[in-house]
Amino acid sequence: MQISEKGLSLLKTWEQGSSGGFSPTIYSCSAGKRTIGYGHVIEPHEDIKEPISEATAEELLKEDITWAEDAVNRYVKVQLTQNQFNALVCFVFNIGVGNFEKSTLLSFINKELFYKVPEQFLRWNKITVNSVKKVSIGLTNRRKAEIALWNDANN
Repeated sequence: MQISEKGLSLLKTWEQGSSGGFSPTIYSCSAGKRTIGYGHVIEPHEDIKEPISEATAEELLKEDITWAEDAVNRYVKVQLTQNQFNALVCFVFNIGVGNFEKSTLLSFINKELFYKVPEQFLRWNKITVNSVKKVSIGLTNRRKAEIALWNDANN
């Protein structure tokens, strides 16, 4: 499976420039990396000329998420709806493959315990500040949006 426009739209909501939304120019992300478009981290070998168009930013995002799509396709062993797949790609793009592979969320999905999945999404809403895990309102809101998409039967 591949992410649909609905899933891409959700990702664009959360992968935003320093001023929110699409950024046609380079900015420093929260990790201090050179970033452009919808959260595309510019690699040293890339020669990106600014400003970029929204279409270019979307293409970069589609390239950036291929590893997250691959992870969902690789580790999920049961059939998903398109929106369930979309929600998981957004989730994996945020938490990483290793975390997803070891998660209780994935275990519940592969056991087809879908009713337990929303609660598992919400467990991934913390950031570490000075070695202490704290609830992030932004991550909580992102998880709620992913849950809404997971539960959306209108594929």
